[in-house]
Amino acid sequence: MQHHVYEFKLKKADIQTNGVNLKRHIAPDQPFDYDEVTAITGPEYARHLNRDGIAMLPYEEVKRNFSGMPLKTAGKPTTANVSGFQIADDYYYHPGHSWAHMEPDGRIRIGIDDFTSRVFGPADTINLPSAGDSLKQDEVAWELNRNDHKAPMVSPVSGTVIFVNDNVLKRPDITNDDPYDAGFLLLLEPFSLEQDLKKLYIGRECFQWMEKEHQSLLEILGPEYEQLAATGAEAINDIYGHIPDLDWDTLVSKFLQRKMKR
Repeated sequence: MQHHVYEFKLKKADIQTNGVNLKRHIAPDQPFDYDEVTAITGPEYARHLNRDGIAMLPYEEVKRNFSGMPLKTAGKPTTANVSGFQIADDYYYHPGHSWAHMEPDGRIRIGIDDFTSRVFGPADTINLPSAGDSLKQDEVAWELNRNDHKAPMVSPVSGTVIFVNDNVLKRPDITNDDPYDAGFLLLLEPFSLEQDLKKLYIGRECFQWMEKEHQSLLEILGPEYEQLAATGAEAINDIYGHIPDLDWDTLVSKFLQRKMKR
């Protein structure tokens, strides 16, 4: 489909006469209204713009419409086994088991961690926000669904959604198979990154935190299930699915509804 974005270019006279707010345009020298452009171009352009009119990429790149570019990653991260769960190097972790990773261009890739994927198992569906939506750190941003059970999860950082991983919507099990690479959920343009990152775990802090999470999990499982998440080996996949009496809501409130305390 040919996108005729030039149809929406506003003349300076129109801007002066109608009092159009330039902040709602891609740039003062390229005044395309966000709502008008995305209504015609669809989500491709919304991946590169936000509602404050800031272009996520240079204008010429937006025009070329690199719809597949945000899916390119640097490859699978190096991980460490901590109490049976994988922690990715240089990833920031929220106590609610979401992660944030800084991309070379300053965007933030976010998703769920290995602990969530192993404990809750593969989701039937995942409800994600849309491109252009604003997320706030420590507030619910998406929801995992399995067998009519819901698991709301919070965003690790604040920002505008500029890309949604459609593959996750089609195949939610990707987040279970590959949570740190192909199974990422969103790309964000951050609002207050430096402040947000100070509140998250990284490096050795992640190891200490995950060890405590492992102990909390064992307390819920009971000693007869200790081998399901044993230190020194990877935890089994889908712990919830292997224990019929395990309460879903207890797991959600214990691990996914955590608020940051620092």
